[in-house]
Amino acid sequence: MAPPLARRYVLQHLAAFDDEGLRTFLAPGDGDIGPGRLGTALQGEEWDELAGRIARILPGEARETFQDARAWPEPPHIVAMRRRQVLDTMFWALLYWHDPDAYEELVAGEQIHPGLLQALDLDGRVVADLGAGAGRFTLFAARHAQRVIAVDAVPALLQRLRRKADALELDNVEIKRGSFMQLPLDDGSVDIAVSCSSLTSHAPWGGECALQEAERIVRPGGDLVVIWPDLPEWFCERGFRYMALPGNAEMHFRDVDSAARICADFYSDEAAQWVRDNDARVVPFAVLGVSPPSDACFKRITPSR
Repeated sequence: MAPPLARRYVLQHLAAFDDEGLRTFLAPGDGDIGPGRLGTALQGEEWDELAGRIARILPGEARETFQDARAWPEPPHIVAMRRRQVLDTMFWALLYWHDPDAYEELVAGEQIHPGLLQALDLDGRVVADLGAGAGRFTLFAARHAQRVIAVDAVPALLQRLRRKADALELDNVEIKRGSFMQLPLDDGSVDIAVSCSSLTSHAPWGGECALQEAERIVRPGGDLVVIWPDLPEWFCERGFRYMALPGNAEMHFRDVDSAARICADFYSDEAAQWVRDNDARVVPFAVLGVSPPSDACFKRITPSR
């Protein structure tokens, strides 16, 4: 389910993506929106311009399905339902694009287990941070690695990462815009690729094609690491080993007011009420109903035969 904050977004927010953003976030794949659902959501002449842009970036069969669905009249309540489904599915992309401040405030409270970070072999290596966002892992890795290549699809987040790296005088951070489906790196060009709460088991953030792409850029003998995986069993079925560490079971917010607001926006009214009842700025993940960032999946990349 999408966070409560998803209700803030409407189709006009989708129109703000540039063509590369649309191509990235609407790419067909495992768990995608579905071109038929998207076509129904965009019924109506007022959406002709956006629909034309989307039709140009979709591959052939998906484009036909999308256009057929736009042309097949559906009752208003079905159109409204499809629009809500599209926006809910696109929530994280919409958040990154339109409200990077809210995203950064959220992740500031999510402290990756230090034991996981210590388990990574970064010293003197070339590291790719896949789905780097505003750089919470990139900035850590840059203090150890020879070079860090930070890849993300959202320009606003990459701009923030650049400013942070410059402020810290880190000269070993290279920033590239790109998607999980088409990483802007050569075959075997990095020693270790790390995805911190970004590469998932489904599109547009993951799935089979994205996993193959991530493995492609890692040299034989190097490592692919997914921190805080959405479905550890999905990765384990594909040759990863799983590590989960105890502790680190709380989110840390700046103050009680921000804790209540973030809980209401991203988790639930019940979590926000718990914060107010307990006058707490430190909130257990159990209250939020999600697992803590204390696990990871590791895979050693072997030479292809």
